[in-house]
Amino acid sequence: MYGFCSTSKKIRGVSNPEKLTLTVSGKGTGSGELHGAMVFNRKNYGMDKGIPFIKIADHVDVNSHLTWKHVGGSPPA
Repeated sequence: MYGFCSTSKKIRGVSNPEKLTLTVSGKGTGSGELHGAMVFNRKNYGMDKGIPFIKIADHVDVNSHLTWKHVGGSPPA
């Protein structure tokens, strides 16, 4: 498991440090997976007003899942 802390891309003109956690499987094999997770609060980016008639939470979970397979060329590092 790897943890990265960096300043996120600007959202509505605001940049904040956010933590991205990555979990990698399959190292040294011909295939694997990469799972990523990040959490942020919309209010930290100036998104504190709701959309009429729609309820949106302030807490946002961002998850990613990438599956890979080596099909040719030099082996991955």
